[in-house]
Amino acid sequence: MRFDKVVRNKLFGLIFAGNAVECVYCGKTYRKFLHEGVKSPAFKKYKVAGGGYKLNVQCVNCGSVDRSRLLYLFFQLRTNVFKQKTDLLHISPNKEIANGLIAPTIHQTVGTIEPEMYSEYQPVYMDIQEIKYPDQSFDVVICCHVIEHVDDDEKAMREIHRVLRKGGFAVLQVPLALNLEKTIEDRTLKTDKERKRMFGQVDHVRLYGLDYFEKLTKAGFRVVPDNPFTNKWMDEKSLKRQALDPIEDVIVCFKD
Repeated sequence: MRFDKVVRNKLFGLIFAGNAVECVYCGKTYRKFLHEGVKSPAFKKYKVAGGGYKLNVQCVNCGSVDRSRLLYLFFQLRTNVFKQKTDLLHISPNKEIANGLIAPTIHQTVGTIEPEMYSEYQPVYMDIQEIKYPDQSFDVVICCHVIEHVDDDEKAMREIHRVLRKGGFAVLQVPLALNLEKTIEDRTLKTDKERKRMFGQVDHVRLYGLDYFEKLTKAGFRVVPDNPFTNKWMDEKSLKRQALDPIEDVIVCFKD
């Protein structure tokens, strides 16, 4: 760890000292987490789960955010990947999640269009619109906040379904607008300002509405959203200590 980061973490640790929140990754506790995210009128207007600027979400010590803690808890509490042999494809991963899934039972393949950013995982170059693996290669696929960046999202969904084994599942998280029935998409937009206004971020090519689930079903998945509060993964006090967003589901997509 760099010296300046060590100093920063010690300083912030003193400022935020307390026991109200706890990070599932590093085990540190604080009176609250840091604020984090992109300030966007579109995210606020459409009540976007998994996106936008949020208070009390980023761990002071390790930098994990609510959506990465959500997925780690999901795999720990709602799946058997740490108990049985699992071939897992992780697409352009969040590094906290990727590190949390390093286990004797898990063979984790990291696929990305930017392998230089993930060298510690021995990544393979991968365009998810054309995945260079045979049918039914993986038990689990994780694609967290990637599909909203992809030009042909429906092709990407079909490819993920193709390489998934029968009986397996994919976790396909996106910023999801809960107050929007139909996905907003406009390929004529050229500037960062226009894309941020319409989609919430300059590097997004669409903002998904509730028809996201229809798109996934069309690709062949059986979609079962899993919410930690609704489905009581843990007691509510423990969930609140992780500072999770109650409106964000894990979007679990099964291949039957």
